[in-house]
Amino acid sequence: MIRLLIVDNERWIVDSLLDLFGRPGKLELETFGAYSAHEALDLLGRMKIDVVLSDIRMPGMDGLALQREIVRQWPWCKIIFLSGYDDFDYIQQALRGGGVDYLLKTEGHEAVVAAVERAAAQLYEAVESRQLILSAERQMRLARPLLVNEYMLALAGGDPEALRKRHTRLGELGLPLDGGAETLLVLGRVDDWRDGFSGGDKHLMLYAIANIAEEYFAKNLFCATVSFEQNKLLWFVQSKPEPETEQDVASGGRPQASEDARKRLVRFVQGTIETIQGACKQMLQLSVSFAAADEPKDWERIPGQFHALKRLLGRGLGLGQELILLDRAAQDVAGEQPDVRTHETRSRLERVGTLTAYLENGESERFFAEYARLMALGAVEEQRAELLRLEIYYSLVPIFLSEINRWGIQEELSETVDLGRLTRYDAHPSWHAAEEYFAELAERLFALKRAERSDREDDLIRHVRRYVEHNLAGDLSLTRIGEVVGYNPYYLTRLYKQLTGEGLTDYIAATRLARAQKLLAGNQLTVQDISRAVGFMTEQSFYRFFKKEMGLTPQEYKERSAISKTDR
Repeated sequence: MIRLLIVDNERWIVDSLLDLFGRPGKLELETFGAYSAHEALDLLGRMKIDVVLSDIRMPGMDGLALQREIVRQWPWCKIIFLSGYDDFDYIQQALRGGGVDYLLKTEGHEAVVAAVERAAAQLYEAVESRQLILSAERQMRLARPLLVNEYMLALAGGDPEALRKRHTRLGELGLPLDGGAETLLVLGRVDDWRDGFSGGDKHLMLYAIANIAEEYFAKNLFCATVSFEQNKLLWFVQSKPEPETEQDVASGGRPQASEDARKRLVRFVQGTIETIQGACKQMLQLSVSFAAADEPKDWERIPGQFHALKRLLGRGLGLGQELILLDRAAQDVAGEQPDVRTHETRSRLERVGTLTAYLENGESERFFAEYARLMALGAVEEQRAELLRLEIYYSLVPIFLSEINRWGIQEELSETVDLGRLTRYDAHPSWHAAEEYFAELAERLFALKRAERSDREDDLIRHVRRYVEHNLAGDLSLTRIGEVVGYNPYYLTRLYKQLTGEGLTDYIAATRLARAQKLLAGNQLTVQDISRAVGFMTEQSFYRFFKKEMGLTPQEYKERSAISKTDR
């Protein structure tokens, strides 16, 4: 989904272009209109815009001034200028400022559509995949990323010593982050590795994803990236400071970021991860999910932010892949025993952590497959196998305890499972009994998660539909609906389709049609009034839509309805 903003002080031009891009075409567009640069800035302040089609000469703030503000907020946005003037000086200034195209208004609709299609095609061309892979290969040969990874994960995990030394250690590692500035976290996950990926391939792809993200983030932010758990990435991002003033120097330091600056940081990050996700899909053929915090925090509060994002990504409902979630809530055993700890055994035990991920993601089939292999290790009848059983048992206890506590479902579980036996290995008469106990507990957890997810999904669909029905004459852009229900609009459209089998835009169109039919049959309003009442900016757009759906013009439908009433 590409967001297109059309800006012109002549209302008829905006309306006609909105009508033009509202028709089916090559691009999947969400289109917005603004009748001044100031209206455009208001929209740009609330959402990420991919392509701007703007008049170059407007009263008040002209197109060139608007262009500078767009580049400051959304540096990857593509800009196309329209003008009624064949003015060479304006063309030069526009191109120097990063405009991707310049058209005269007399060139016609075909030229405008072609320019938007070109701009859309260029959105991901700023970063070439082969370049990223080569860059990733060079970075992998260096030891520094390993040190960075280890230290930054210690920070995210709340290691007191790592936090205490951050002011010097960040600089020693050559990281661009400020140990005294607020920091925002973004968590990413590769949803599914393609068949044939070796361990080295996965590391290479994680580096490539990190490079893509840093290319997009680096325009406006300082950024550091770490990888963990074989398929996850964590970004620490900070706003770049404004130029230092004499007052800052006199006061001995820079003040904390203003509330506006903090909001700009959050808005930029949340908008940019959508673009990063699309770039990963297009260039690396990988599905990547993201969870982003909703505010930057002091370093001491980073561990809480990190755990909240892991939980959020683990509980993401619906598609399971290519999630874009926004955090609105912001929250080996020592000793060698070679007889039982073979290489295969140790390797299997080190995979206990994957059970946590499967529980979080609701992947019951994968969970029980891995669980069966793990419990089989303790089924051996060797003399010293009891210690191995103890290790397996007590490595599972914190996984289940953590999940029960995070979900707050102790009361529901205790109705069917004796939780008092969870922390007591000796409460089970045999290893087989312990295996069955954990399996029953896991089955109950998955069932509760499915039920809770289903309830949340039903609530989401009801909320979306209620908003659409009550706001047909208002703002029904996917961005606005996403804001209302708390989901990224791009993700929301895919989720709605997956849950209902119907596209969200199709549902909006069907609801508009049903309301239009009712109003036309009532014969109380003019066609023009009905057009506005069901959310069409121009009467021509309404006529075209209604004729396509019903085979009749609105006036013809209205007249037939009146005749039918008379006959009755």
